[in-house]
Amino acid sequence: MTVEKVERAVEALFAAYRRLRGREQQRGDDPSGAQLRALDSLYDSAANTTTGATARQLADFADVTPATMTGLLDALEVKGIIRRERGITDRRTVNIVLTDRGQEVVTAARARWRERWDNALGDVPAEDLQATVRTLAKITQIFDDM
Repeated sequence: MTVEKVERAVEALFAAYRRLRGREQQRGDDPSGAQLRALDSLYDSAANTTTGATARQLADFADVTPATMTGLLDALEVKGIIRRERGITDRRTVNIVLTDRGQEVVTAARARWRERWDNALGDVPAEDLQATVRTLAKITQIFDDM
């Protein structure tokens, strides 16, 4: 295995991810990948706090601009998946909170993703998966250092 083959595999991975994002934009009802990343963050933060998160925090987590996140949240709010609440101690702050329906959406999405990953990688030995994680961490560092 050469470094060039790894480069080509990473390029193929990025291309597949771009195709996935394109398909997400064509589906009207399901939350997009960026919306799911934000919802996932909200779901996890709900275990630690009852105040939710700000749009800025969610934008950072989902790796989108705050303006983009605002649009994504508008769509989720219309669907009844999130709600916006004023901060208790600082009324200028607007926190984003998952609704019960939002929690159901995240739970179902996590189950679908887990099933896909388990089906695709369930037969891969643990040592190979650990090596993959180490290699992906190095590749991530390459991009972060650029």
